[in-house]
Amino acid sequence: MNVAVSILGYGSVYEAGYVFAIDDTTATTGSVGGTVLQEEDSPTTVQWAETFTTLDASSLTDGAGNTSTIVHALGTLSGYAAPLCTQVTDGNYTDWYLPAIDELDGGTQAAFTILGPLGLPVATNGMLYWSSTETSVNPGGDAEAVLVDGISTANITSLSYIKSVYASVRCVRALTP
Repeated sequence: MNVAVSILGYGSVYEAGYVFAIDDTTATTGSVGGTVLQEEDSPTTVQWAETFTTLDASSLTDGAGNTSTIVHALGTLSGYAAPLCTQVTDGNYTDWYLPAIDELDGGTQAAFTILGPLGLPVATNGMLYWSSTETSVNPGGDAEAVLVDGISTANITSLSYIKSVYASVRCVRALTP
């Protein structure tokens, strides 16, 4: 019997995105958890929001929770970053969300930190990407973003920007167990 075995690792394309976080502590189901980054940027740049109201999207690590909070407050207007992610259907998955700041640039399980040295994702140098995290200093007016300036060297800077600035979006989703 010939059995094909595939290895899931950082940078692998799986369930419509680049794997950047892996959780192999799942129960004995044989499944693995983790998170994937959308293979392509959204087709247009968008604002985080036009509003200058605090939406309580303050988690540094829970992008799905932040996205839910933002969409609950703003609705599904596609001109904004978080609602745009909820409308993504890449790979026929409908559970995409705008990542929290630490999911983009926060250490050992962050998309750009993990994928950058692997040369992934492509075409991101010099780009500004929204996260779903409002700043702690001025949450009504500012949100956290990531400036990618040298993806292959992981030269990535987290910055605070006015919510009405237009920036790129790269959505993420949790792997399906």
